[in-house]
Amino acid sequence: MKTIVCYGDSNTHGFNPADRGRYDYAVRWPGRLQLLLGREDYYVVEEGLNSRTTVHSDACYDDDKSGAALLPAVLKTHMPVDLLVLMLGSNDLKLRFHMQPADIARGAALLVQTAKQVSAAKRADGRPCEILLVSPPHITEDLRGGGCYDEFGDRAIALSRALAERYAAVAHAAGVHVFDAARVAAPSPLDGLHLPPEGHAALAQALAPVCRAILARG
Repeated sequence: MKTIVCYGDSNTHGFNPADRGRYDYAVRWPGRLQLLLGREDYYVVEEGLNSRTTVHSDACYDDDKSGAALLPAVLKTHMPVDLLVLMLGSNDLKLRFHMQPADIARGAALLVQTAKQVSAAKRADGRPCEILLVSPPHITEDLRGGGCYDEFGDRAIALSRALAERYAAVAHAAGVHVFDAARVAAPSPLDGLHLPPEGHAALAQALAPVCRAILARG
């Protein structure tokens, strides 16, 4: 049985922009990934949190939104982990963080480094888990008509398009796998930020063979 941990933000949690609730399990991309891979050989763990960032705590919330702060505990909870799928970065584009794509990529690099260290220490063979760094879907102009525009502004629309190249460089330097979610999935026209059901389906469909291939090599 291979354990895959999906660590992300609201687009991993399954935030529904239509009613601000949560999509059903079979709609969310980690749930769909589990169904595509099957339950006999794969166990897919959902670890998505609304508003989670790469490395920033957010004083606007009463819980810790820093992905870096919670990642070690998550990995230890689900050890041994065979594959960690990391998809974070969109929330780092909020105006209050004043972050550029290069800075967000540095946060992603820290998550990769942390995951390697923690997973290697907790595996009997001393090897780190496989890591798939996913650059998030683009933020689109529909953001202007949704409820999140005041937090992100127009700069997030432009800067989100620069993350894939930066993430690819981080993955190459760290020797981990990379995937650009924007190649296959786009956010809902309701808010330009959160995936619609068809976006979750497309992302799961694209990631399933990638995950199989990574774990087959491992």
